[in-house]
Amino acid sequence: MKLTEYLKENILITDGAMGTYYSKCYPGESELVEQAVLTDPGRVVDIHKEYIQAGAKLIRTNSFAVNDMFFPDPMQRSLIVKRSFHLAEEAVRDCGREVFVAADFGTLFHPVMQDLEELLSVVEPMVDDFYDAGARIFLFETQADTYGLDQIFTYIKEKDEENEILLTFSLDKNGYTKGGLSFERILQKYGRDEKVDVYGLNCGMDPSHVKDLLEQASFYSDKPFMAVPNAGYPFVLRGQTHYQENADYFVRTMERVLDYGVNVIGGCCGSTPEYIRKLSEAFGGRKIQPKKVSDLPIEENQGKRTLSTFWKKLHRGEKTFVVELDPPFNEEIKKVTDGARLLQEAKVDLLTLSDSPLGRTRMDPMLLGAKLQRDSGIFVMPHVACRDRNLISLRGSLLGSYINGIRHFLMVTGDPVPAADRSQVTSVFDYNSIRFMNMAKMMNSDVFSKDTIVYGGALNYHGRNPEAIAKRMRLKMDQGCSYFLTQPVYSDEDIKRIALLRDMTGAKILAGIMPLVSYKNAMFIANEMPGIQIPEGIVKRYHPDMTREEAEDVAVDTSLQIAGKLSGVCDGYYMMTPFNRVGLIVKIIEAIREELG
Repeated sequence: MKLTEYLKENILITDGAMGTYYSKCYPGESELVEQAVLTDPGRVVDIHKEYIQAGAKLIRTNSFAVNDMFFPDPMQRSLIVKRSFHLAEEAVRDCGREVFVAADFGTLFHPVMQDLEELLSVVEPMVDDFYDAGARIFLFETQADTYGLDQIFTYIKEKDEENEILLTFSLDKNGYTKGGLSFERILQKYGRDEKVDVYGLNCGMDPSHVKDLLEQASFYSDKPFMAVPNAGYPFVLRGQTHYQENADYFVRTMERVLDYGVNVIGGCCGSTPEYIRKLSEAFGGRKIQPKKVSDLPIEENQGKRTLSTFWKKLHRGEKTFVVELDPPFNEEIKKVTDGARLLQEAKVDLLTLSDSPLGRTRMDPMLLGAKLQRDSGIFVMPHVACRDRNLISLRGSLLGSYINGIRHFLMVTGDPVPAADRSQVTSVFDYNSIRFMNMAKMMNSDVFSKDTIVYGGALNYHGRNPEAIAKRMRLKMDQGCSYFLTQPVYSDEDIKRIALLRDMTGAKILAGIMPLVSYKNAMFIANEMPGIQIPEGIVKRYHPDMTREEAEDVAVDTSLQIAGKLSGVCDGYYMMTPFNRVGLIVKIIEAIREELG
């Protein structure tokens, strides 16, 4: 019998925690519990059997943390995956009961994952290994966002349409995942997703908060729903994580959870066979309560975008002007505030602020941006680098910026910390820019739905393989990236590459223009800035004895020529301000407007 057939008439009880229960049974073990399928397989079988004998109708393979962060060797991952499934089946045979076995996948994202292709290159072989071992039920639990799930589920269903997929998310007490996905969005999206057979919640919350969440929720289909909360909230004693023994309270609360039409219950962290035994005794013969199914809400504001001058001009096909300023190294902001006012008077469409470029600390661009936008009236787009913020901070930064009126962001992975500083400064990189954009996309659907944010990405157009560059651009566009800002453009080869990438992707591209303001500046950029290629003819226009005015005249003329060549290629200009010389940038913008209309 298939799992979904069983769920039409029966409440299903899963097993409880493997990891925390294993640690309780075998204290002092330092290796990951998943490693035990190779080193101590008898222990794993015994725990599975305890849960089955307690009444579990579904057990999960001991493979939650099998990914390329903890197990970088693909052969070792394959071995653990296959062995974990065989051990679960062995336990089922030994108990002589009809029990479902689910191939278990833990949270898909971790810092090693850089993009979708890399994610799939790890997960798809694991799916193959589980399938070859005999798995036909695939459980993806403790998920934080939707990134990559659709592609993985499509792969599983195309492999065998009879395969069944279970999906659960981990939420906090407020009903949000760490990636910013709300419970309401989970109900809307996966209640109707035909590839997902069972969906729900696990980990993160205790049963009382799951009950509170369900009490306020609306289901949008009668699809089986799964609730597998923690035994409670953990506490640390003498360096060890513990959960309070409260099986009776857990069962009483889960009775209320079942009242809302939940089909699958069980235990996550802190639960033991005793929890499952009491759940089975209390609810093994209970009838399923019908769900209260509602129509999907009409989202009147879905797709709305902030009506800044920049956004309107970009979508009307008019050339936009975005100017970058560098926040200061100290508390002195007069140059920046004066520059912002000058740019506002020059009717620049958007002011963008860099986020500690080259890994050198500068004033926070979001905090400074909020002040500049409020004081000068110019729309601001701060850069936000994943290098310095974990996913909690990234989400919090977006929320804080939003309430201060900021609706535009440039989301970048961030320059690495300089090698000399790495003994004292640690890069974070919980997310890269693509994953960050995925978070923003989900927040636009939920918390920002009335007035969504707009975000772009950085485009490094250099590289041998334009197909690979275009592929990464499309990945960002899939996550809601609306435009790209390029590195500085100087050569005809640069312009041809940008034109090619624009044709390949259909992306909105703002081409970078960075005027060279002196002979010294030109020599430094040409020889010491990786990834920037300046034709010799431009460098030769500068000489050591020229005055500041002469150098600026060359800068204006050169920038105007580059802008003219870019006119039919780009959607706007991204002006980088050298040494905060805003007056020079305004002069260049005026020249471009006069020359190109």
